[in-house]
Amino acid sequence: MKTWQRSLMVLFALLALFGGAAYAQAPGTPSVEFPYTGNRTAVWIVAQLHILFAGFILGAPIFVVISEWLGYRKQDPRYDRLAKEVTKVTVILYSMTALTGGLFIFVLLATYPQFTTWLINHFFMVFAVIYPLLFIGETIVLYMYFYTWDAWKGNKKARHIALGVLLNLIGSITLFVIDGPTSFMNTPVKAEGVSPAEFLATATIWDKMFNYSWMPLNLHRLVGNVTFGGFVAGLIAAYMYMGATKDEERSYYDWMGFVGNMIGVGALLFLPFMGYLLAYELCDYDASICPYMMADQLSMFFEMQGAMIGLIFLASNYYIWLSMKRIEGVEKVRMTILAPIVMVALPIVMTKVLTDYPAPDPKSLMFLLPMLLAPAVLGRFIPITVSSRTVIKIGFLMVVVGNAIWMTPHGFVPTGAKLVAELELPSDWNFLALMPAKNSAAFTLVFVTVVNYIIYNRAVTQGTIVWGKIDYASQFVLIFLAFSAIWTMGLMGAVRSLLRKYFHTYNLLPDFTAESFTPTLAYSAWWITGITVVFYAVVSFAIVVTLRASHPKDHAHEGEPVPAGAK
Repeated sequence: MKTWQRSLMVLFALLALFGGAAYAQAPGTPSVEFPYTGNRTAVWIVAQLHILFAGFILGAPIFVVISEWLGYRKQDPRYDRLAKEVTKVTVILYSMTALTGGLFIFVLLATYPQFTTWLINHFFMVFAVIYPLLFIGETIVLYMYFYTWDAWKGNKKARHIALGVLLNLIGSITLFVIDGPTSFMNTPVKAEGVSPAEFLATATIWDKMFNYSWMPLNLHRLVGNVTFGGFVAGLIAAYMYMGATKDEERSYYDWMGFVGNMIGVGALLFLPFMGYLLAYELCDYDASICPYMMADQLSMFFEMQGAMIGLIFLASNYYIWLSMKRIEGVEKVRMTILAPIVMVALPIVMTKVLTDYPAPDPKSLMFLLPMLLAPAVLGRFIPITVSSRTVIKIGFLMVVVGNAIWMTPHGFVPTGAKLVAELELPSDWNFLALMPAKNSAAFTLVFVTVVNYIIYNRAVTQGTIVWGKIDYASQFVLIFLAFSAIWTMGLMGAVRSLLRKYFHTYNLLPDFTAESFTPTLAYSAWWITGITVVFYAVVSFAIVVTLRASHPKDHAHEGEPVPAGAK
């Protein structure tokens, strides 16, 4: 039986399940008890695996289609090959998405039957009609897109790219639709002067979907999926590079690894701002969520998030450093001295400005925009320059400084309830724990990464690049980036779910089971690591089986040194 046939069978089973679950259960149906893990952790494991697979198959096609379009426009076969190889892996993992999704529903029904029935009743059209039809449509279009790749070449290539655009459109709509019930659990509908339960009784399905956190969650997941897909593309390239025996293969997979990392990092630059938008809407919905999230029970989770984001930015900038080493003539590349000056001054100045003029006060932009644009606007008039290597080294230092600010806590306790004066940050340094400093730290990481990519682009245009000659350590950096991105997705997914406290649906449906407590970071980290390892193993197996077992005959030859940017 083919992969697409298995996926459709699972899908039809889910359709039948969704259609009957809301009415098929007998009243008072007892829930099962999972041994060792407990019910909530069992649901967590299956749900997180499903989200990881779904995140990849929704994110990967976005840059696949962009890559195919670039190959068509530039007549560069490397882009087309990259797109096709990532699509091969996506097709294999698509069936895993359907299987884990079906398993998730079965586990949820078995462990929390009353809650599952309640949720399906409120979103019956979504679960029983809209989502299954979208999933079926996406399945059909995905396999059409993959199996018509070779048939729709030449004059038909534009038709194939249009099919890919349709695939991404359906995938994005599917994501937005399923985010409705997901966000509803965190921020259910409410209206002034009416209790949430009373308003829910008369609310339409659109009212339930269009809740406070729905659109921020859509944007956050969309950008996160592209980031995730880019780093997994880098992972594919790293595996294939390390197993390559020919120079032309190493040349191609070196190039593919750089493109995947560039896509991952490019999307990552927007991810902190999407996260801030989601957090803002959650806090606007209920002000008690903010201290619980940032300064109380979940504060250590955000400390861990800061560490992981900092490592991802540091690793991505290290990859740029290693990439620069394979460019001949890179020592000639220089940059205005204003760039490192702005890097060093940015966290200090931005913290002061945002403290005096909190966002979105437009006065803050009056100070910050001239500073950020100074290297580009005034740099050409200042004769003093520094080498590209010096700028990147200063960038490394500022990534560490920015991450240190991001991780600075208000007090040295796991929960604000136990905070006493002796354990607080000294008053002279207390500003480092406030949001202006955190925003400045995040923006410093983004600014440094942008500057480093500008330097790399200059090196590419001014020097000669030799694909395939990159330091071997770079492949381990790509593997680390993929693992870190997956792990961080699991961590922040846990945070979003735990914000509901002891509710299945916040302030509407309480969870009276013994498992309705906030787990420790240590407990959560062990399970997140286990889930990540399982997902990583499945993806690695899919890469090896799909790509390493096949030997494409038509390659783009990039073995010899060529001018950077040449075809």
